[in-house]
Amino acid sequence: MISKNNLLIYFALIFLGLGVLLIFQLKDLGKFKMIACDVGQGDGLLLISPGGKQVVVDGGAGKKILDCLSSHMPFWDRKVEMMVSTHPQKDHMEGLVAILGRYKVDMIVATGVVNKTQLFAVWQEEIKKSGARVYIPGAGDKFKVDALDFDVLWPSWAKASEWQANAPRDLNETSIVMRASYGDFCVYLTGDLPKEILAKIIDKPCQVLKVVHHGSRTGTDQEVIDAIRPQLAIIQVGAKNQYGHPHKEVLDVLTANGVKILRNDLNGEIEVDSDGRGFSYRLDR
Repeated sequence: MISKNNLLIYFALIFLGLGVLLIFQLKDLGKFKMIACDVGQGDGLLLISPGGKQVVVDGGAGKKILDCLSSHMPFWDRKVEMMVSTHPQKDHMEGLVAILGRYKVDMIVATGVVNKTQLFAVWQEEIKKSGARVYIPGAGDKFKVDALDFDVLWPSWAKASEWQANAPRDLNETSIVMRASYGDFCVYLTGDLPKEILAKIIDKPCQVLKVVHHGSRTGTDQEVIDAIRPQLAIIQVGAKNQYGHPHKEVLDVLTANGVKILRNDLNGEIEVDSDGRGFSYRLDR
């Protein structure tokens, strides 16, 4: 039989453990965090506002994004405030389906472009079941999640409307491009948009660039770097992938411009923290 004193000790240890866990979960409130999840050959970003609200931008292939979310969201928090599907391809979208199955999502931002695949059909069905509000954005749109500001730079409204009826052959062209800002800090979220379009829509420098298309030569060149002037470039790429990403030309142009390069294949999960002025980063390896 358990004595009264032992019971008191038992419950005290439980409350102490919960208190330590709560402190750990809340320690970074007041900062903007962006985690480039290690999802292999794909894109999957988790953005956490200073007040603890979550935004997911793409989900990679498979379900690895779920491990990233559970590592960085409080165990009691089962809600994602905003989900962005930059374009409907497996290496960006499949993990979003998994998120819809585990978390409540308030709003989904997506292109409205149709991809005639089984995965896309499942994605559409899961959206209906989720009850999330769906919004198709255009350049000039602005979203605010807690203290985070999101500016939509692409697609144009004309293209967004056109592509809902007739998708282009290259779905990368339809990628939603956004700038996320907190105070004086900002980051470009670029999907897989071709460099010829990207260079024309950049309207201000930012400290951090999520490199286009896993470091493909189709997404980054000197003109893009001149427009953004990043201090840090994050490449979401899988180890020993069949595409040879990141391409040497992209690494060379970043290095020549003094940009710090971080890669999921070499560094694992990448976390960028900002107080709205400067920024720092943490790596898995």
